[in-house]
Amino acid sequence: MLIDIKDAPDKAQRIFVQLIDVFEEQEINPTPLNYYIWYQYYKGSNPKFRQEMDAALQDPFGYNDRLGRRLYDEYFAEDEGTNDFDRALKRLVGSVVKRMNAWSQKLDKHTQELDQNLQTLSDKPMDAESLKQLTSNMLNTASSMKQSSEEFQQEMKESNTEIARLRKELIEAKAETLTDELTELGNRKAFNNTLQDLIEQNPDNPESLILILTDIDHFKRFNDTFGHLVGDSVLRYYSNIMKKTKQENDSVCRYGGEEFAILMSHSSLEKGLERAEKIRHTLENAVLKRKDSEKTLGTITASFGVASYKGTEIETIDDWIKRADDALYKAKSNGRNQVVSEAELSRATDVKK
Repeated sequence: MLIDIKDAPDKAQRIFVQLIDVFEEQEINPTPLNYYIWYQYYKGSNPKFRQEMDAALQDPFGYNDRLGRRLYDEYFAEDEGTNDFDRALKRLVGSVVKRMNAWSQKLDKHTQELDQNLQTLSDKPMDAESLKQLTSNMLNTASSMKQSSEEFQQEMKESNTEIARLRKELIEAKAETLTDELTELGNRKAFNNTLQDLIEQNPDNPESLILILTDIDHFKRFNDTFGHLVGDSVLRYYSNIMKKTKQENDSVCRYGGEEFAILMSHSSLEKGLERAEKIRHTLENAVLKRKDSEKTLGTITASFGVASYKGTEIETIDDWIKRADDALYKAKSNGRNQVVSEAELSRATDVKK
């Protein structure tokens, strides 16, 4: 019973991608039943169920497997689903629940048989033949319990294999949502996520976070001259330069169009300037040729703006990005193909005063 995440509606894909992080953060067992319950919770199509989940999440004990089982039985056991993906997931969960119920019934039966045999053993003295028969009955019950347990484990293994495959697809889907298709760098969403994470991780040393904004000079004119396919090749080449110079605490993203962002942690403004200058020099000295001829594309250059973060008590994230963007704009207005620090913006302001 295969569930293909690619066939899921967009909303379902977004929910499942989100669940990967939720399950890890809250240490929820990644079982088919739990995926279904939390999928329905984020889907929000059953207000009464959502209200009960909200109340449970406020409880000190929070969510657990037993609660998930009860909520499934109460709200979704008879639900038919609204689309093919919902129905496929529902069938998987229904199959798991059916197997769990069957195992529970077998366990109850075996437990009763063992209790009866133990009661018989304690009620009265037994002759050798009766004791032999009772021992045989208990061994048969134990053997049956072992077989039932092995069968159940195998069935659960098959279900978990299915959910592991689905999880793998979801992780890949998540990666796709955070990756720029052309350059294979992080996209704008990845940039925003990384920015927020770095700020939360460095509350005591915000100025160790450095932002470099850079874009290729006269790129529109370049595209108009050589065409978008060549322009795409240049963007990929430039992104590869930044990948090759990437350091352990760096994150490189395509910010938009021909503009890129580099986030550096545990760094300094001076190191950011050095990094930007190294990239600028590498691009300026590159010799790029068209694939269909030996003709070069001419010199390609880029401009850079570099700024450090001041901290949440002094500025917003948007303020930080704006300072880097203002520095980039100054590099452009000063003639392009250069690196400008936020410090130069301060000096320019002082001169005007």
